[in-house]
Amino acid sequence: MLFDTLVALSTLVTFANMFTKLNEVKKVTNLVVSKQVLRSFPSPTNCFKHVVLRQKIGSRIKEARKRLAFIAEEKSQLGLRVDSGERERLDSEVRRGERRERETSSLLDQPSIVGRENDKNEVLDLLLRERSGEVNEVPVVISIVGMGGLGKTTLSQLIYNDEDVKGHFHTRMWVCVSENFDVKKITKSIIESATGSSCDPLDLDQLQHRLREILHAKRFLLVLDDIWSEDSEKWDKLRLPFQASALQSRIIITTRSEKVALAMGNTHMYKLAVLSEDDCWLLFSRRALKHRSAEECLELEDIGREIVKKCGGLPLAAKTMGSAMRSRRTRSQWELVLGSQIWNSADILEGILPALLLSYYDLPPTLKQCFTFCSVFPKDWWINRDVIVKLWVAQGFIRSEISGEMEEISKLYFDDLLRRSLLQDAEMDSDGNIFRCKMHDLVHDLAQFVAGSDYSVVEIRKQASLNLNNVRHSFLILSDEVHDEADEVASILHKAHKLRTFLLHSSITRVPYNFFHHLRCLRALDLSRTRLKKLPQSVEQLKHLRYLDLSYTHIEELPEGVSNCRNLQTLRLNACARLCKLPRGMGKMICMRHLELEDTHMLKFLQQGIGRLAELRTLTDFIVGGGDEGCKCGELKNLNHLQGRLQITGLENVRSTDEAREAELYKKQHLHALILDYDSICGLLDEEVKRMEDVLEILQPNTNLKEFEIWNYEGSKLPSWIEDPVFSNLVKVNLMNCWKCKKLPGLGKLPSLKCLIIEGMEEVRYMGDEFSGVDNCNGSGRDVSFPKLEILIFFHMPNWEEWELKGGDGEVMPSLLQLEIRDCPKLKALPHNLPPLLRKLALNITNDGMSSEGPLPVLPNLNHLVIWYSPELTSFPCGWLGQLKALQTLEIYRCPMLGSLPEELQHLTMLRELKITCCPLLVDRCRDGGEDWDNIAHIPCIKICT
Repeated sequence: MLFDTLVALSTLVTFANMFTKLNEVKKVTNLVVSKQVLRSFPSPTNCFKHVVLRQKIGSRIKEARKRLAFIAEEKSQLGLRVDSGERERLDSEVRRGERRERETSSLLDQPSIVGRENDKNEVLDLLLRERSGEVNEVPVVISIVGMGGLGKTTLSQLIYNDEDVKGHFHTRMWVCVSENFDVKKITKSIIESATGSSCDPLDLDQLQHRLREILHAKRFLLVLDDIWSEDSEKWDKLRLPFQASALQSRIIITTRSEKVALAMGNTHMYKLAVLSEDDCWLLFSRRALKHRSAEECLELEDIGREIVKKCGGLPLAAKTMGSAMRSRRTRSQWELVLGSQIWNSADILEGILPALLLSYYDLPPTLKQCFTFCSVFPKDWWINRDVIVKLWVAQGFIRSEISGEMEEISKLYFDDLLRRSLLQDAEMDSDGNIFRCKMHDLVHDLAQFVAGSDYSVVEIRKQASLNLNNVRHSFLILSDEVHDEADEVASILHKAHKLRTFLLHSSITRVPYNFFHHLRCLRALDLSRTRLKKLPQSVEQLKHLRYLDLSYTHIEELPEGVSNCRNLQTLRLNACARLCKLPRGMGKMICMRHLELEDTHMLKFLQQGIGRLAELRTLTDFIVGGGDEGCKCGELKNLNHLQGRLQITGLENVRSTDEAREAELYKKQHLHALILDYDSICGLLDEEVKRMEDVLEILQPNTNLKEFEIWNYEGSKLPSWIEDPVFSNLVKVNLMNCWKCKKLPGLGKLPSLKCLIIEGMEEVRYMGDEFSGVDNCNGSGRDVSFPKLEILIFFHMPNWEEWELKGGDGEVMPSLLQLEIRDCPKLKALPHNLPPLLRKLALNITNDGMSSEGPLPVLPNLNHLVIWYSPELTSFPCGWLGQLKALQTLEIYRCPMLGSLPEELQHLTMLRELKITCCPLLVDRCRDGGEDWDNIAHIPCIKICT
């Protein structure tokens, strides 16, 4: 009874919306009848039709009212409530700029992993210890077996990232297999994991030969995560290339079935047990009792432990239940969950954990929609945060009184699903922001269960009939075995009239003209990473389309019909390497919010009218120029909602300061990154250089900017505003190929600068006072230069000879952690007063510049040294490395004349890793028994690559 009521409650809002729409239809019907009366006296037939129509509508309204009254009565009897304030709360958070603290998966928060230390040590023992009887088994297979949600993948991740494991194996590879055990696909993934780069689509024989070469005589570790197939013949075919590897190579597989482990040629089977109640309680309480007083924790502990018992020792269940209970503040609310009948419903719900189902019912209605939508992606699919956020908006799941806040609210929903552990395995980008995640298999099963038949994920290996007649959201995967992919897709979509989302994973090269004829309800279309060369004009028939992704395709020109999709909000064209032209009517697409054009280098201009897209939030690239068809700087004037990153290319085409002033960059307060890019032009006249300098002075951005870059600038001086301390939010500056500038600006004045990259400034010879600046005061009366700078990189400065760190009477770069100096052949020496906090140093050593004559400064905390491309270096002088007592990693890269390593390496007791790459004279000397072996034998991890 409770389950039926909860299901009915989840449709309450839907019924309410239906009721509103029915009333609207009734009003429209009245209006139609009234207009008919005004026009002429109605015929008896027309009157009869209207009476019948109104009678039907009235009956439906009565039925809806009865159903709503029944649901409301049951809601009151059970003491349940609809959280109608969820959206308002999120709206408020966005307006205040607030975000709740995010809890992500154990992959990112290692201390949250509990109760698996013994399991880790036992598997490590199987992994690293040599045993008799295994000599002829290459590789040894270790199977971690256990039910879903038990933590098999987490345990494998702990082992894979263990420092002893990293040092023991030459190569480590990780591949998630999941339900489809495709030998060719898995082999390709193994190669890509081993090499770190994408692999060309070859046939199986070629792939296996390549993998055999990669692993030849190497000791490797391969993790095959989440295997389901019991087909031993496929496994025998997959393992053929592994036989050429070195002894002690290992394969770890994770699976739910012992039969799978046996089929995979299992050598050792490790059966993973459930967590103890105490460990489960620890996982649960970290989430459920966070930020509560000691009295509250004590009051709730006994009930909480009873709830934990019902989680059955499964970490996934304990975490999700803990996240769900965090919002319940009182003991009575916890008791209501403990007494729920859903704990006894597992047999009805096809094996879905009751704890997960309760977590789903704990979601607000809108968040339920967003969660359910995630089922449109296949299992183990990486869900891109930016993509899913825009897809939710395109489907109308996100409501806000202020339209500009929809994406921000959508991001909060994403964060909420992470916090509740319904999304996991989150990965961060270089800026520390989460950019993608996955769903656990059991959570995906739950999403599919609640989604029902509206959602479909289908993989077609050969020609097959598929019925999408009643499906609303579909992810279609076509394998290479499908011969005519375009016709196959067209036939599948022939009767898919209700389809609202279509995501295609295929190598399709063309789209038939009638492809879109039956997709009149489509809101989101993803054809990215196909080999599509042309989009038919019939795309204009998709009047409701809000999201279109053509990234990584071979498309050369967008048809004019795209500009007739007036409701389009997101157009993604990233990495369309052949795209050279956008539709002329782009200015008509006034609903456009996101226009993504990263790495579309063949696109030489944007069509005029971009400036009319006042709702734009994302415009990754703005190209100035293009003659009469192209944009001028002034098109940016009204785009004051732009967010994120903006690159302005072709600034040499700005003809006057008045034109630059029209851009009003200072009003773009939501931009966090700005790149100003020029195309290099040789032989500029003095007046042209002066105009370029004046234009750049006018293009002053908003002071909220966090990252700023200038590329290929040919002026002799940089703008004065670049060193203004008013840019207090600026954390990264990159000056690339400003080759005529003779001195650097006073960037030391910027109070928040953390990363500074200077590249290709060929005229700079000396660096001192003018660079450091002395205007920042630390509160003690002494000036601090570069107070927060952590990373400093100099590259390709061929005439730079001298560097003095000067900061008046104060400190200079007190926070510096990483310094890289590359391709600066005339620099004589490093400053003697480099900050002692420095941890990483990378540099060249040459005879003319940074030579062996000058010792390194005293760097007591340096733990990572990289000697980078020093073709003249023949040996390390005595004393150069001996004082680096804290050194843990030494990398020597492309030093072809280096003939030996110094004896003082023996005394660096902290040294843990030595990497030697492209140093042919050292290869034999550094092997066991070689001339330099005694100097490095104490180092645990030695990697030598030719």
